Amino acid sequence: MKTLLFVDDEPRLLQGLQRQLRPMREEWDMHFVENGTLALDFMRQQPVDIVVSDMMMPGMDGSQLLTEVARQHPQTVRIVLSGHAEREAVLRLVGPAHQFLSKPCEPDELRKAVSRAFALRDLLGNEKLKELTTRIRNLPTLPSLQGRLTEELGKEAPSIEKIGEIISHDVGMTAKILQLVNSAFFGLAQPISTPADAVVYLGMNTVRSLVLSLGIFLQYEGKLCRSFSLDALAEHSWVTGSMARLIAHKERRALQVVDQCLLAGLLHDVGQIILAFGLPEEYEKVIARAKKDNLPVWQVEQEFFGATHADVGAYLLALWGLPNQIVEAVALHHLPAQSTAMEFSPAIAVHVADVFAHKLTQSNTEVPPPQLDLAHMARIGCADQVDYWLEQCEQAFNP
Repeated sequence: MKTLLFVDDEPRLLQGLQRQLRPMREEWDMHFVENGTLALDFMRQQPVDIVVSDMMMPGMDGSQLLTEVARQHPQTVRIVLSGHAEREAVLRLVGPAHQFLSKPCEPDELRKAVSRAFALRDLLGNEKLKELTTRIRNLPTLPSLQGRLTEELGKEAPSIEKIGEIISHDVGMTAKILQLVNSAFFGLAQPISTPADAVVYLGMNTVRSLVLSLGIFLQYEGKLCRSFSLDALAEHSWVTGSMARLIAHKERRALQVVDQCLLAGLLHDVGQIILAFGLPEEYEKVIARAKKDNLPVWQVEQEFFGATHADVGAYLLALWGLPNQIVEAVALHHLPAQSTAMEFSPAIAVHVADVFAHKLTQSNTEVPPPQLDLAHMARIGCADQVDYWLEQCEQAFNP
């Protein structure tokens, strides 16, 4: 049975949660405490799968509590349940919190968020990878883009368009800002799927606070995997996202789907960043073995870790609450036939765009380069479109 801990200084709210979640007693082992100190004491006594904390509490607030939980219990999923009036305070939780829910929270919304988080715990079988991914608060960013972003924000009249463009070229920045803007805290009717739209929605003051005051987008300072290039991966991810967007546009898909294809392409290799920076020595061996035996990197990852960078990346993005279509496209960008959708989807667009990006730009982020699943393209009725898509991408990226 999964263990769930609620932390809130309002006894009546805790009592209400107990009543609302009573139907889940057979599936969840639920505990309720009134402050952060009691929460940490409880967690020293037994493992907790998910902790759901209020933000504004006397003494140790939610930010301080979840920061300690992240340090002491990195395997625990961390969720904030907070009020709309606390927007500025919630920004402090972009690092230590995985997901943000707003008060008042409908019982069904809370149950769905917790159930999804519990389901994720079983998706990644390797406990080392699970703890590594759950521990992540921010992803490394490119120093050159970090500098450009800081310079633009420091101007008297910074350009929202330029800021969105800079963020969209960096995988770590893109994932983090989309995690925040798509959280239930903002209550959007439709998820935002582009960094540019996220910047417009959040506003200049919020983005400036995230970058300059809170240091959310920071250059990585730890040990690196020598054979891994963050610059090369960022360039490949940008081209893949752009090609996926172009393919969806040529298929005359709705704007929302086109944007989903862009975002999924931008983030499809985020798992490589996690492995290369989180397990540099092991990942060095993975890349060396792939090159030596001319095997796909993801297949060697499966042998070494029991999971691929696609699995790890999808796990992180789902943990951060990004839309299911994005998570599926990231998870299946090498294995689109595993999708339940027998039609064009972001997963198909990213699979094809990933192959095209390697083919047309000589990207060396994976050796050997990925191959198209032509049999699956035929099954879903897209085989005849592949040459047309390739021609359109060639014209756009190699005019």
